[in-house]
Amino acid sequence: MSDEGLTDVVNAPAEKIIAALTGFDVFAEWQANVMECEVLERDADGRGTLIRMKVDGKVKKLDTVVRYSYDLPHGFSWVQESGDFKEYTATYRFTPREDGGTDVNVDIVAEVGFFVPGPMKKLIREQSLKNAMRELKRHVES
Repeated sequence: MSDEGLTDVVNAPAEKIIAALTGFDVFAEWQANVMECEVLERDADGRGTLIRMKVDGKVKKLDTVVRYSYDLPHGFSWVQESGDFKEYTATYRFTPREDGGTDVNVDIVAEVGFFVPGPMKKLIREQSLKNAMRELKRHVES
């Protein structure tokens, strides 16, 4: 896995994937580590731009408020504005395929505010990316 995240084929059109990833009212129902999700602000198109989430950080529950930026239909990203993470950012990129599927690239950086050994940090990052992709595929391909 590279430092640019994880890319996989999702057997769904980009529009369906984007709708799932920005359907904040039901996000916690299918994202295992998201316990709560609330839209605090929306843009002129009605898309959530400021989102409060409570995330299961295994060691403790983490609160975060993230700001979304959209470059649709190519992708979107978010950056933490406030919260319990030292750093929390994500980027999703979508490339439609001729077979109707979509190449999805996800890159998430979730730095907690306490020491984690380098090898463990890399393992946590890889597992986070794999889990995010697996849950997305399960949700939109069913």
